[in-house]
Amino acid sequence: MMPPPWFISILTMILSLAPKSMSANDENVSSCSARIHCGDIQDIGYPFWGLDRPESCGYPGFRLNCNDDKPEITIMSATYRVLHINTSSQLLQVVRMDYTESICPTYLLNSSFNSTPFAYNRESTLDIWLFYGCQPLTDVQNNSTSTQGISSQFECTINETNIIGYYLTRNVSETSFDTVIRNTLGSCNYSVSIPVMSSEVPSLEEIGNSDILEEALSLGFELRWSANDSMCKSCEDSGGQCGHDLITAEFTCYCSDGSYPRDCRLTPQ
Repeated sequence: MMPPPWFISILTMILSLAPKSMSANDENVSSCSARIHCGDIQDIGYPFWGLDRPESCGYPGFRLNCNDDKPEITIMSATYRVLHINTSSQLLQVVRMDYTESICPTYLLNSSFNSTPFAYNRESTLDIWLFYGCQPLTDVQNNSTSTQGISSQFECTINETNIIGYYLTRNVSETSFDTVIRNTLGSCNYSVSIPVMSSEVPSLEEIGNSDILEEALSLGFELRWSANDSMCKSCEDSGGQCGHDLITAEFTCYCSDGSYPRDCRLTPQ
């Protein structure tokens, strides 16, 4: 005797749902076990995502792109080339893409990390200031101010306009020419804040020219990040894969038997 059609429909629905649920979870575990490989950056997982790793396997703001075997990340509208990633200490070394080939980019944009998971590694990174569209600092230069953190003059062509530029490595109040500098650099058309490795500042101050500035900028600087890293370690230690729930915006540990808020252990969360 054949079962009624309604029974077959219900049974079919139940059987189709169970494998789908298991399959979806297996897919999460498999996807998040993938690692990012791009140029010198290899075997990178959470909190980074991109390439073979879907967004649910990472943390917001950590998307990596690979351009000609060079990894890149965009933070607050500025794109950075990634030079090194240390996941154990949550350190990221990056360099501004628009300053990799020239100190005179078309668009002048500050490096900013407010309201992001990133912050300067203050143990190794310092801000310097670049000024564009300035008048010649004749009075200041005659007093050898390069030793006070003021660069020699450099020239730029931005949007087909020739302009004069300088960089400053320290607060003007720390210099002996603070009034002259404040009045002169304050009249420059543009200023940009750029971080560099603090180890480069002595050379920037002692030599004070555009070649040294280009070299310092090419080395980049370090950022620290915070992205539920301790929770991820607990998840991985229990055999899971770390991720981010795109609906709840909460950390998620993907396990073979389901998704959990912290780890795969069958203990109260």
